[in-house]
Amino acid sequence: MKIIYSKERYIRHSRHVARKAFKRRQKRKAILKAKRRAMQGKSIIEKKSANKFSRYTNITAPKNFSFLENTAGVIPFLNSIERLREKNKMVYVVLKNVETIDYGAITVLLSTMFKFKEVRIGFNGDFPLNDEARRLIIESGFFEQLKKETNGRSTYHIGKDNQIITHARKNVSSELGLPIMRAATRTIWGEERICQGLQRVLVELMQNTNNHAAKDRKGGKHWWLSINHDKVRKKVSFVFMDHGVGIFSSLKNKELDSKWYGWQEIIKRVGISTDEEILKLLLDGKMHKTVTKEKFRGKGLPGIKQTLDRNQIGNLHVITNNVYANVENNDYRLLTNVFKGTFLYWELSEKNINKPWTIKY
Repeated sequence: MKIIYSKERYIRHSRHVARKAFKRRQKRKAILKAKRRAMQGKSIIEKKSANKFSRYTNITAPKNFSFLENTAGVIPFLNSIERLREKNKMVYVVLKNVETIDYGAITVLLSTMFKFKEVRIGFNGDFPLNDEARRLIIESGFFEQLKKETNGRSTYHIGKDNQIITHARKNVSSELGLPIMRAATRTIWGEERICQGLQRVLVELMQNTNNHAAKDRKGGKHWWLSINHDKVRKKVSFVFMDHGVGIFSSLKNKELDSKWYGWQEIIKRVGISTDEEILKLLLDGKMHKTVTKEKFRGKGLPGIKQTLDRNQIGNLHVITNNVYANVENNDYRLLTNVFKGTFLYWELSEKNINKPWTIKY
């Protein structure tokens, strides 16, 4: 049967199809116009970069990209990136507006980048326009690592000796402490010295990382140690972090046969209920005695706090799960957003206790 296209219903249908096609064309024109406007004033290199990363999701870093000074602002930024990784989405980190950056934030960003690269998800970013922030991130080796392929190795060394050097390992490595101490003391005193507190902190942290890993993932994730040598101020800064479950999540997962099982009910009886109070109790060594009825033996987090109290290290900070602690200033705070893992920062300087080098090698 011959179709009569002049009938009203066919005319209505044709108009509807034409309107939809017109809207699609207009939308496409608007998108192209917006892209052209965005490219105005940009160099050829910048235009090529924008096209190359057009399928990436942009995540803008906070202007104050300091994990110690702006913890509350940096954690949501990191969590946004982590959510995209879980969805297998490629990420482009916008750093151009960053005015302040610290070694803690750089270390966290490096470790985040490796998590993407290990599962072959695209990860890239730009440079800060601020000269000092740009210098620090270049010295860290961050952009060099963007170009390299990761192959699932258990050990990485990133950066240059006596600047910013980052070690990433999966297992406890007690032998790492000696060369770190030698390099750090040469920066501070101009010669090799013995700093027992530094060696102790490193060993305790690596052991704690293994203990705080998920039960089926011990030795399965990298822990990160970043060291910055400040030769002008004669100070060496250390950042240690891992992407484990974190201190509180680890405590909450204790099994029936653990002497820590049921610790939450025990500490409630003595009037401790908030996580910042619990972290202080842990660091002071009182948590161990309260829960287990055993005397603190100087291991773990209390042992690290002890090195601070003895002036063997300085400026100790701890960030884990939902708690921030400036331990030296006795400042413990709850965080709105949760950091998945454990982060520690401390310093070694001329004012810390040291002894002449007597180790033979």
